Amino acid sequence: MSHNVENRLSTTLPAPLTTLIGREQELAEGSYLLRQNEVRLLTLSGPGGVGKTRLAVELARQVRPDFADGVCFISLDTIHDAAFVLPSIAQALNLQGGSSFTPMEHVKTFLREKQILLLLDCFEQVMDAALLVVDLLTTCPALKILVTSREMLHVRGERVLSLKPLPLPDVQEPLDEVIAQYGSVALFVERAQEAYPSFQLSEENVPIIAEICCRLDGLPLVLELAAARLRLLSPQELLERLTRRLPLLTDGPRDLPPRQQALRTTIQWSYDLLSPDEQRLFRILAAFAGGCTLATLEAVYALLDGPVGSVVEDVSSLLNKHLLYQREQGGRLLMLATIREYGWERLLACDEWEEVMDRQAEHYMHIAEAVNATSDRERERAFDRLEEERENLRVALRWLVERGGDMEMALRLISALSLFWLVRWYISAERHWVEQALAAGTDVAPAIRAQALRAAGWLAFVQDDGNKAEEYYRESQELFEKLGEPRGQAATLHWLASLALTMRNDSDTARALLDASYALASSAGDVIVQSLVDTMRGNMALNQGDFSAAQTRFEHCIMLCQAIKNKKYLAKGLRGLGRARLALGDIAGGKTAIEEGLALSREVKDQLHMAYALDLLGGLALAQNDAAQARTLLEEALACARMLGAQRLVAYTLAHVAHAAARQGDEETARRRYGESLGLFREVGDVMGSAACLQSWGVVLARWGNLHASIHVWGAARAALDRLASPWPQPFSLSLEHIADTEYEHMLAEVRTQLGAQAFAAAWEEGRIMTPEQTLAEQPVNRAQIHAPRKSALTERESEVLALVAQGRTDAQIAEALVISPRTVHAHLRTIYRKIDVTSRFAAISYWNSLQA
Repeated sequence: MSHNVENRLSTTLPAPLTTLIGREQELAEGSYLLRQNEVRLLTLSGPGGVGKTRLAVELARQVRPDFADGVCFISLDTIHDAAFVLPSIAQALNLQGGSSFTPMEHVKTFLREKQILLLLDCFEQVMDAALLVVDLLTTCPALKILVTSREMLHVRGERVLSLKPLPLPDVQEPLDEVIAQYGSVALFVERAQEAYPSFQLSEENVPIIAEICCRLDGLPLVLELAAARLRLLSPQELLERLTRRLPLLTDGPRDLPPRQQALRTTIQWSYDLLSPDEQRLFRILAAFAGGCTLATLEAVYALLDGPVGSVVEDVSSLLNKHLLYQREQGGRLLMLATIREYGWERLLACDEWEEVMDRQAEHYMHIAEAVNATSDRERERAFDRLEEERENLRVALRWLVERGGDMEMALRLISALSLFWLVRWYISAERHWVEQALAAGTDVAPAIRAQALRAAGWLAFVQDDGNKAEEYYRESQELFEKLGEPRGQAATLHWLASLALTMRNDSDTARALLDASYALASSAGDVIVQSLVDTMRGNMALNQGDFSAAQTRFEHCIMLCQAIKNKKYLAKGLRGLGRARLALGDIAGGKTAIEEGLALSREVKDQLHMAYALDLLGGLALAQNDAAQARTLLEEALACARMLGAQRLVAYTLAHVAHAAARQGDEETARRRYGESLGLFREVGDVMGSAACLQSWGVVLARWGNLHASIHVWGAARAALDRLASPWPQPFSLSLEHIADTEYEHMLAEVRTQLGAQAFAAAWEEGRIMTPEQTLAEQPVNRAQIHAPRKSALTERESEVLALVAQGRTDAQIAEALVISPRTVHAHLRTIYRKIDVTSRFAAISYWNSLQA
C-alpha cells in the first residue's frame, strides 16, 4: 500500500517550467527545518508575488526522498470556504467516499501511519481551517505539513519561514558585472531572455535594469511580468512607464492562476481578504510616502475620527498578511511600492484622499512647530525624527501648495521646517514648493510670511542663486523691521552681509551689515546669530591675512557656542580656529581643532561642514606627504558634497581628489577626476575654478616628467583668467575654505628654470590657444625627468631651520635644538619666507614637504 501511495502522491507535485533563482538560502533553511523531527508544520509566508508557491514546490521536491509515503500538493486558490479544505485533501489523496467513517475519520485513518508531506498552497483565504491542520498533525505522528500563506496560521508548533523580496542592487553605488549576482537582476535577465532571446546585460543598460528591479521591489512575480514587456519596449521605455506599475504589468502567462496574471489582481486578492476596518487603515497607510510610525498613524487616524483603539490590532493584522513590513522590531510601518500604488488607487476610488491628505499635512505642521519649541539639547533628536519623515514632509508641502486656497498652513509648515533645512542642509526639492507658496500666499500674516521668506532665501543661497536669495532676504528684513522683531532682523542681516561679500566682494557693506546684525542679536540675547557674525568676521580676517584677529574672533565664537551647547556652530568655530592656527604655524593645534569640529559635524549630521572639514584635513595630509590618508579624507568629502548637490564645492573637491590620486601614482583616476572637475566648473561658469583645476593638473604633469605639457596647461589657464575683465563678480556660490598651496608657483618657477626662458615662452604661447580638453589629453612622458622645486637657494642652516619647522617645532624648540637664539630663528624665517616666496609658516612647511616628495 505504501509503495502505491508513494507513486500516486509523487505525481501530484507540479513540474515547474522555469528555474528557481535567488532562493538558495531560503531553500537550504526550509530543507533543514523540514528534516528536523520536532518541526511538523512549516509555513512559507510573504506578500503576494514573492514566490511562495514556487519555492514550496522546489522545497517539497528536494525533501521528497525523506518521506517514505510521498508528497502531496493541494492547491486551495479556488477555495474560499474552510469547509471545503478537508474534501480537497481527501480528493488529492484519492480517498473515495462511501466509507462508514466520516470524511475526517477517513483522512485521519489513511494518514495515521503514513510518512507523508502535505503541501497546502494558498492557505490565507481559508484561515478558519487552521484547527483542522492542528487536528491532523496531532492525530498523525509521521505527518508533516508545508503551508504557503500570505499570513501565518498562528497555531502552536508552527515554524515560519518569511520570504522577502529578492536582493536588490544599490543604484547609488557603481554598478558592474557583479550586478548579475543579485537575485532580482538574475531573475529579470533570465525572464527577459525568454521574452526576447537576444537580450543581454551591457554597460549601457546595467543602471537601467538595476533601477527597474528596485522600482519593482524585487518581487519575483512583478519582475516576470515586467520582463515580458521587453517584447515590445526597450529597457529605458519600460523604466519610464513604471511610474504607474499596475496598468502596465498585466498579461501574465496563461498557465498561472488568474490572481497572478496581473499585478493588480495579485494585490487585490490580499485586499479582499481584509475586514472593512483593515481596508480603511490600509488605504490611509498608502498616503504616507515614506511610511510612518505607529504613533503618527494613530494621530492621523484620530484627526479622521477613526476608532484609534483598534489601530494596533489592525496594524498587526496587516503586518501578518505582509501588506506592511518593518525593517526592525517596533520600527516604521512601510509598504512595498507596488502595494502602496494599489492602496493609493483604492484611496482615490473611495473618495477619501483629500480628507486624508489634509489631516496628514495638519499633523506634520504641528509636529514641525513642536520641534522648533524644543530646547537646543533636545533638538538634535527631534531633527532625527523629522529626518525620518522627510518624504512625508515633502508630500505634505506639495499637497498644501498644489491644492491652493488657504496658503497659511503651507507657509506655517515652511517656517517651522526652515531651521531643520538650515541645520541638515536640505537644498533641492523643497525650494520649488516654497516659492510657489510665497507667490500664492501674499496675504498671510506678516510674521509667518517673513519667516517663510527667510527660508526661501536660505534655499536659494545654498543653490547658488544669490540674486534671488538677496531678494527674499530683503523682503524678509523689511517685514521683520515693521514687526519690530530684532531676532529676525539680526539673522537676516547676517545673511545679507554674506551675500554682499560673496556676490560682490564688498567687504565694507558686509562689515556694516554684520555690525548691525550683532547689535540687534546682542539686544535680543540671540547667541546663535552673535556666533555666526563672529565666524564670518573671523573668515574675513583670514582672507585679509590678519591671522591673529581671526583667531580671536573664532575663540569668541567658540566661547558663545559652548555656553549654549550648540554643536553645529561650535563645529564651524572650531574649524575656523583650526585654519587660523594653521596660518599662524601651529600645525598640531590647527589639525586638532579641525578634527574636533569634524566630530561635532558628524554628530549633528551636518554634511556641508563635514565636507569642509574633511577637505581641509585632506589638504593638510597632502601637504604632509601622506597621499593615502589625504585621498581617504578627500573621497569622503566628495561624497558629502555630492549628497548636498553643491556643484561648485563638488568641482573643487574633485580637483583635490585628483591631486591626491596623482601623488599616489594613480594616473587614470587623476585624469578622470580632473576632467570631471573641469566639466563642472565650466557648467557653473566658474572661470577661476577652471583655472585652478588646470594649474593643479599642470603641477601633476610636471611631476610626471612632461614639462612641455605642464606649460601648455598653465598657459591655457592663464589665457582663461586674462579673458576675465575682473575676478569679481564670481559665480555666486557657497564660500570655500582652503589651505594655502604654493606648489603651483614653485613648480612654475622650477620648470621655467629647467627648460630655459625661450623654450618656456614658446610652450606657454602654444598653451594659450589650446582648449582645456586638449590640455587634459596630454600624456606623461619620461618619469625620470620629475623634478621638485630646488632648494639650492637656501643655505644649509636655513634648510635645517625649515626642516625643524616642518616637524612642527616652535621657534624656542628650534633655537634649543640648533643652539642659537630665538631672535636668530626669527631672522632665518624671514629670509626663508622671502627666498621661497611664502607668507605663512604653513606655506613654508608645504614647500619643504614638496622638496621631500
